[in-house]
Amino acid sequence: MSYTEEAGAYFMPIIAVGVTSAGPLIEVDIGAASADHGEMLCVRPCKVRRLQFTLVGEAASGTTTPPTVVFTKRPTPGSATSESVMGTLIIPSGSAIGATVYADIDPVDLDVGDSFEIAHTIGVGTPTGQGYWSVIADDRPEQPANNSEMIESA
Repeated sequence: MSYTEEAGAYFMPIIAVGVTSAGPLIEVDIGAASADHGEMLCVRPCKVRRLQFTLVGEAASGTTTPPTVVFTKRPTPGSATSESVMGTLIIPSGSAIGATVYADIDPVDLDVGDSFEIAHTIGVGTPTGQGYWSVIADDRPEQPANNSEMIESA
């Protein structure tokens, strides 16, 4: 017996009409004031099981309380209604460029039409650090007819 394995992207950035920067795709400066960095739209059912932040532009240092990177699931893109935190990464001072801070989480189901927001809270002290968020997700096969957010074209 054999199985067909499909490969493909689970998420795409939500970038509003007229916006000139691609927030969720830009390097996150965890040394700057706390901020939201945009949302990623789920385009294929999946289970997110790991959250990651990789330091690229600047090492993490200078904190007595480290900054955090927060991943929040949103059942309705752009709306905080019924949102829930999937997980939070604590970025320790002394993490060098190239280091990846990660957290394995209880898998979070995302359906087509859900999104997740990426945000950070600044640490205490003189925090520095710049990098990119990422998630590891597994396929969650589903029939489109079972997802109330999916409507077949006529």
